[in-house]
Amino acid sequence: MTFLVRALPAAELDRIRDAGRDDFGHPLRIVVNDESPGAQLRCCLRDADVGEQIALIAWRPLTEAPDNVYAEVGPVFIHAAACAGYRDDGSYPAGFRHRRQVLRSYTADGDMLDTTITEGHDAERAVAALLADPAAAVLHSRNVQAGCYSFSIGRSTE
Repeated sequence: MTFLVRALPAAELDRIRDAGRDDFGHPLRIVVNDESPGAQLRCCLRDADVGEQIALIAWRPLTEAPDNVYAEVGPVFIHAAACAGYRDDGSYPAGFRHRRQVLRSYTADGDMLDTTITEGHDAERAVAALLADPAAAVLHSRNVQAGCYSFSIGRSTE
C-alpha cells in the first residue's frame, strides 16, 4: 500500500513565524536544542540537531474538522526559521524509524475510529491495517510518551 505522509504545511509555519505567534495567541518559544536525539521537528520530520534553533508552538492537527471534540490543540516543535521541509517519498519518515508511535485513524468528519501502537521499523504494516478501513480518512502519528502530534498519513492518489 502506498500512502502520503504530511508534515506541518510550510506556508502555515511561515505565516506563524512571521507573526511571531501561533494561531492560539502564544508567542513562539525559541530555544537552542541541546539534546541528542533532539526534539521531534514537525516541519521536516526529523530530530533536531544539537545547536539548532527550534520553536515550540501550539498546533491543531485535525484541520479537516476543527469543531470536532477530537480536534485538540497541543505543543509541537518546528525549526525557528524556515527549513527545506519534508519530501514525502511514499514511505514512513526515516527520521521516525527509531521511535515508537501511536497511530490514530479518523473519519472525514473528525471522529476517531481506531488506534494502534507501532514500532517505526514496522510502521507500514500498522498504516496499511488502519487504512484498510474505508471509513478512515486520515491517520495521525503521535508520540507514545507525551501524546504530542507528529504528522498525518493519507492514502496515495496514485
